[in-house]
Amino acid sequence: MHRVKVILGHLSPSQTLKREVSVSPCGSGAAAGPDDIVIVHGRRTAIGKAKRGSFKDTTPDELLSAVMKAVMRDVGLSPHKLGDICVGNVLQPGAGALMARISHFLSEFPETVPVYTVNRQCSSGLQALFNIAGAIRSRSIDMGLACGVESMSLRAIGKPGDVSSRLMDYDKARDCIIPMGITSENVAERYGISREKQDAFALSSHQKALRAQSSGLFEQEIVPVTTKVAGDDGTERVVTVTQDEGIRAGTSLAGLSKLRPAFKSDGSTTAGNSSQVSDGAAAVLVGRRSLVESWGLPVMGVLRASAVVGVPPDVMGIGPAYAIPAALEKAGLTVADIDVFEINEAFASQAVYCVEKLGIPVEKVNPNGGAIALGHPLGCTGARQVVTLLNELRRRGRRAYGVVSMCIGTGMGAAAVFEYPGP
Repeated sequence: MHRVKVILGHLSPSQTLKREVSVSPCGSGAAAGPDDIVIVHGRRTAIGKAKRGSFKDTTPDELLSAVMKAVMRDVGLSPHKLGDICVGNVLQPGAGALMARISHFLSEFPETVPVYTVNRQCSSGLQALFNIAGAIRSRSIDMGLACGVESMSLRAIGKPGDVSSRLMDYDKARDCIIPMGITSENVAERYGISREKQDAFALSSHQKALRAQSSGLFEQEIVPVTTKVAGDDGTERVVTVTQDEGIRAGTSLAGLSKLRPAFKSDGSTTAGNSSQVSDGAAAVLVGRRSLVESWGLPVMGVLRASAVVGVPPDVMGIGPAYAIPAALEKAGLTVADIDVFEINEAFASQAVYCVEKLGIPVEKVNPNGGAIALGHPLGCTGARQVVTLLNELRRRGRRAYGVVSMCIGTGMGAAAVFEYPGP
């Protein structure tokens, strides 16, 4: 290991973000090591439309239980073998600590296996994976389950909780409570991301997601969930949910252009070029390579590097533009080395900015659509992206690299670099 200073670029004319990172170069010739952090398997639910979709009456513990059980069942591993479980969640009280333990028992996991939750807002599902990976690196555990879940039907955004009134005296503290849609408008205005670019990006997201869904690409990811949905008249019907509900086949540029701005009367951010509020869950099994191989389990991918950075809260959406270079530097890779970038589409404005800022070829970005089409269940998204990415890399049929990244409310960005080792 050696240390380097990485200058990630200018956040504003007077502000440069500097990070000192530990670099363990892997490049194109990374060798497999016994202590590698490897992904064994991952599954997700379909993503439901919040408030009006098939999961609107389904509690998050049920969604989480479905994916937890499926992952362990698929690989034939007893839950007793888990050293820890970490669950990303944003909206439940206490980041869903009680909900996660209840889900644990609904899954018939043993009481001897611990579970906890983490809330790093939109990156919570990915942060859960970082936490499990850290526990493996520190030799606290050898195998763990990283999950993410959110019911945006049952819990609303926008309640800051107990905070000091003095936040109004500090610009950056005050900026932390700016509505997310306004931060999107700030990015669009400050960096010149036109309404036309945003709508074109949104259309592409729906087209790619529809193509993936129609081709059955999501079937190996999605765990069918049977649940009950209450009608307006109070009657209940039983449904089995197997497909993402947010993908709109009839989306067109003409239709998107007619939508009114959602956050400012003269703005460019609309319901059509923003992520959808959603319900869903995902789970990823993570382990130390030596143990995974000794148990005869598959290696779906290798976590090569990760990074979390801070950016100005009022343009929080630019986070991936700074987190991705930090993670790539740690991995000893460049943008050109990466085959697929899964960048969360919180808003088209910020996604377009990050792609253009880093010079990422558009064909490498979210090849199966992103949150504008699929939806963004806050705590789930990071884990869902990992599942989607590794399945896509596996379809490439060769050694390949991928990146998962997202912006984070209050001004941060997270990114992780994964390697698919080949068939």
